[in-house]
Amino acid sequence: MTYHSSANESVRLGVSRDTDLKTRTALAAFCRRNGYPYLFTEVLEPLLSGHGLVLALAVTERPWPPTGIGSQTVEAVGIAMIGTEGRAHLTPVLTDRRNATNIGLVAALTKQLLAYLRETDVPSASYLVRQGDRALERAGFAEADFQSSTEFADYLEFAAPPHKILDTLGLTALRTGDLLALDLDGGELDRLGSYHFALTAGLTAYLRDSLRHAALLPGLIDLVATLPPGGVPPGTPGPPLT
Repeated sequence: MTYHSSANESVRLGVSRDTDLKTRTALAAFCRRNGYPYLFTEVLEPLLSGHGLVLALAVTERPWPPTGIGSQTVEAVGIAMIGTEGRAHLTPVLTDRRNATNIGLVAALTKQLLAYLRETDVPSASYLVRQGDRALERAGFAEADFQSSTEFADYLEFAAPPHKILDTLGLTALRTGDLLALDLDGGELDRLGSYHFALTAGLTAYLRDSLRHAALLPGLIDLVATLPPGGVPPGTPGPPLT
């Protein structure tokens, strides 16, 4: 039994390309509650009007009344932007502050999202990592062909097929219930914890509106579609430069 085990028993996990008004409202509240409201209003909300985003959501629901504003609370969200050639650009799982150390929940949501991408024949999933950082080498990712640039740094795409990421992280063989209960051995816990905390640390500066120091960018851009003729992508959507 871990600190988060009892709370995880009431969490509902799901993956979808479509979001209703209740879910969007809960997602907006999640971003505001955790200190980055601009992420919803400036980035996610415009993208949700299309069909390129895949959201893996962990939510809890109040017992009564079961509908209306506040009836659904987002505990964590993982995002994949489906871009050109069907490739997925990932944003690390974002958690509510109370779930910052809830590795079981993060791992279960990661498994759900990657399994969805695998089952829908997405050929690769990737992160945008600042050139020189090495956070993803042990998770099966390899440097791919594209890069994005901001005023402050170049970012390289690190990609792998979803099934390879699942296998390398050991998630293929682990049941969702065991992940939520954190029924893992020491090696599994270290591997999943290192993956989650490295990604979280890399994205923190972006979420805090400080692009200058961001080691990781959210995967909310279609790399190929934004390539100018003969050049690299002209940056990414996100916070103001500080």
